[in-house]
Amino acid sequence: MTIKSGLAAVVAVFSVVLLASPATHAEEKTAATPVKVTVQAGDTLEKIASEHGVTYVQLYNANAGIANPDMIDVGQELTIPAADAQLPDRYAEFAAQQAATPIAAAATTASYPVYSQTYTPGSQAVYATDSSGNTYFKGYCTWYAKSRRPDLPNQLGNGGQWVANAAARGIATGSTPKVGAIAETSGHVGYVEAVNADGTITISDMNGRAGFGNVGSYTANAGNYQYIY
Repeated sequence: MTIKSGLAAVVAVFSVVLLASPATHAEEKTAATPVKVTVQAGDTLEKIASEHGVTYVQLYNANAGIANPDMIDVGQELTIPAADAQLPDRYAEFAAQQAATPIAAAATTASYPVYSQTYTPGSQAVYATDSSGNTYFKGYCTWYAKSRRPDLPNQLGNGGQWVANAAARGIATGSTPKVGAIAETSGHVGYVEAVNADGTITISDMNGRAGFGNVGSYTANAGNYQYIY
């Protein structure tokens, strides 16, 4: 009798374990694992959002590490939010802050020649279809570059990504400076006002040496830049 009772107890315990196991596994399957992506060269926030079925705004809202939606870094890890995720409206706060930031008078009164469709940097130049408006944030170098070259498309990315993204769209790029070209260096773009005999170029830009919202002009070594024609 003692042996039979012991076997019955073992069977009962084993049955309880078997019944409990599926429930535990079911709970594990319902736990959502956040999707992480690493920013690659040429990525923009909008591109990553589109590839993962979310909006540019949702992706910005979900990642507190992004201070400016037009500026993401290669190697930066981003979290892709669920489509129905409840997120803080960081984008609205950012837009309100930008709207409230005073733009220095130099940015609105600066005198500079308007880009002309008659400008021909070379026979190999291929111009993109003109984009409607300027979607960059006013005050940044990208906004100024787009305002000087309205023929270039919006959403070429951060300042340091313009040449690669322009080349990918079939727009002529290169290392030879030309008046009217966009000059790109690490994280920044400007407009070539003049090519000088001493191997320098005269550049105008915004949010450069003159500071945020200011249009400045200076000379720099032409070899330090890549160009969009």
